[in-house]
Amino acid sequence: MRSIRYFSAGAAVLAVLLTGCANHLEDVTKESPENARTVQSLQYVVKMDQEVPASSSFTVTLERIENAQITVYQVRKVYSLTTPYEGWRESYEFLAGLGLFPVAVVSNVLSVFTFGMFPFSWSTEVTKYSFDGMNPCMNFESSSRIEEIPVKVERTQVDSHTETRRIPAADEELLIKFGPESWRVRTNQAGQAEIVLLSTDPARSRDVYARHLDIFLASRNLKCRSVPISRRLLQRLSGARQAMLKYYSAPGGAELAQCVRKLESLSFEALALKLEEDELTRNPKFRNAFEQAVK
Repeated sequence: MRSIRYFSAGAAVLAVLLTGCANHLEDVTKESPENARTVQSLQYVVKMDQEVPASSSFTVTLERIENAQITVYQVRKVYSLTTPYEGWRESYEFLAGLGLFPVAVVSNVLSVFTFGMFPFSWSTEVTKYSFDGMNPCMNFESSSRIEEIPVKVERTQVDSHTETRRIPAADEELLIKFGPESWRVRTNQAGQAEIVLLSTDPARSRDVYARHLDIFLASRNLKCRSVPISRRLLQRLSGARQAMLKYYSAPGGAELAQCVRKLESLSFEALALKLEEDELTRNPKFRNAFEQAVK
């Protein structure tokens, strides 16, 4: 029976140390503006420097256009500042409270008999710390352990307006279609993507014959733009492609010079220069014959 009583007493003490009240310090109020943004419509557009391409490659920019309703609130939040309870601190706070009790009694007597010359605020503070320490369910106040507990939130609407925002659509996949053919490109962080119709790399070249290129946003299967291709460009691309295929079928220094001249005559100067530099770097033995042929 004695062991059961000891166990019960120990359990009671443990329960007291594990359960306690937070020490309420004060309530504080904070006010701040807060915006709520509701997207009302969303669209994607493709921009180009030229309405009708005139080169073997061109750059497009994908933009995301958002129309949103912006509601501005003034938010008033009330917080309760407390010192959370930790039972193990009672191991020293209880003794400190006992030690402060006679000090609290003396300080209150001094305040009364000196008619406040010994400040009542001091005696009140000492008394509070004494009783907090002796209370097994409450800790001392602590500015280093303050916890904010939300008590009340009030929102007052102060403004509402519509906002249109245009931002680059980064890392989006575009599907390029012409007739039954198609290929894909991806936008960079600036929302830009290069559409290559003819390249020195045969794997990147496209046998374009249609009068329009349709650009789709692949993730939404959304048509963003139709790009017209002039007959003049189609003819130039066809001539350049034939010249490059002829060179690749029988490469050599003189053949390279002939191909470069053909590309330049079709106004593909940048493509001609890249082909010349790439091939002479890859095949240095072509240089003498190339230089002789271009004189």
